[in-house]
Amino acid sequence: MSSTSLKQASIATRWRRILLGAAVLGVVAVAVVVAVFATRGRPSRGVPASGPTSEPPSVTTVRPERKTLVRAIRQPGTIAAFERTPVYARDAGYVEKVHVDIGDRVRQGDVVAKLSVPELEEEVKEKGARVEQAKAEIEQAVEALAAAEAGVATAKALIAVAEAARARTQADYDRWKGEYQRVEELARRQVIDKQIRDETRNQLKASDAARDETEAKVKAAEAAHQESMAQRDKANADVKAAKARLGVAEADHRRMVVWLEYATVRAPFDGVVTARNVDPGHFLQPAAAGSGGKAEPLFVVERIAPVRIFVEVPEADAVAVRNGTPASVRIQALGSRELKGEVTRSSWSLEATERTLRTEIDLPNPEGKLRPGMYAYALIAVQHPNLLTLPATAVVKQGDQTFCYRVENGRAIRTPIKVGLAGDGHVEVLQKQTKADGDAPWEEFTGGEEIINNPAGLSDGQVVRKSTHR
Repeated sequence: MSSTSLKQASIATRWRRILLGAAVLGVVAVAVVVAVFATRGRPSRGVPASGPTSEPPSVTTVRPERKTLVRAIRQPGTIAAFERTPVYARDAGYVEKVHVDIGDRVRQGDVVAKLSVPELEEEVKEKGARVEQAKAEIEQAVEALAAAEAGVATAKALIAVAEAARARTQADYDRWKGEYQRVEELARRQVIDKQIRDETRNQLKASDAARDETEAKVKAAEAAHQESMAQRDKANADVKAAKARLGVAEADHRRMVVWLEYATVRAPFDGVVTARNVDPGHFLQPAAAGSGGKAEPLFVVERIAPVRIFVEVPEADAVAVRNGTPASVRIQALGSRELKGEVTRSSWSLEATERTLRTEIDLPNPEGKLRPGMYAYALIAVQHPNLLTLPATAVVKQGDQTFCYRVENGRAIRTPIKVGLAGDGHVEVLQKQTKADGDAPWEEFTGGEEIINNPAGLSDGQVVRKSTHR
């Protein structure tokens, strides 16, 4: 074949290829145009394209329901001694002996230090002597009272004697008076001599004088009786005064004994000595009252059985924390050992700066393994009753937005919501926005909303198919 024929055959082959490619491109273009017109008229909300045989996704719906949320408050805490007391010296004096050191366990009343205060010892002896003196004065006053009582009895006896004599002299006077009247009548009739009458008159006068003397003795005896009773009353008052002086002396003595007892410093309760700031020979001078000074304590004693766990509860859960609320505590220093307990007490008012509630959990510590200052991690299970909730799987959070999907007219509608507390696999729901507009008003949940559980992969407006209601 000639060269001219070869060139013509090559050119023809190229043209056939070009025409075949144009035909293929035309078919593709037609298909694209058909697809565009086929998708025109679908809803504006984005729904993934699917073939005419695909079905809407099946979803499970739930409704908001009221529940008691058990919320676990997890907060760090600190172990503290149940009681912590600085021990001071009440008396001024020299330290004679120190009986304990840091780390020593003490029982209530154990001697931890002894002070030397000789002037107080002498004063206690003096006050004791005054007590003995007051007792002796009481004995003396009691004896004087007994003598006065005897004097009263004697005076009464003298009165009785005087009254008996008065009766005798009165009878004698009456006898001579009658005798004189009889003799006077006989003498007037000159039956007897006037001498006999005169003798009888003298006897009458003598009996009258004896009667007056006896009356005077009666009055003297009565006066002596009054005097003896006054002396008895005085002796009785002296006894009371002596007893009162004894009471004063004993009180003064007890005061000095107590004051001297302060020289023996004792442990205030069962615990551990955690600080010692004194040595033998130190001179202790307590700070003067009202001077504003504060002396350094001799010792610090801490009660470590039980111990307190201090936990700061956030404001959102403060109202739900009550005495007896279950709690558990983990101690890192003990290999995260978990200890069960409950809230024992709280401060009731919140700390002004942090807005937290000081809460205490008491734990037994018989072995002394829980030491003040250790780090603890507490879990307090508080209950919030009667909250409108949704399962946590029905709530979606993206950035600062929280929403759920409602089923409305067979479509999944994205609904912004406000939530509250969360716990026990549920979330408290407060309000919702039923419109997509960001300025739409917030509405309360009615409890009749159908909310999609586990809405992963759904888009706003997507057609869905409900399965099982719960």
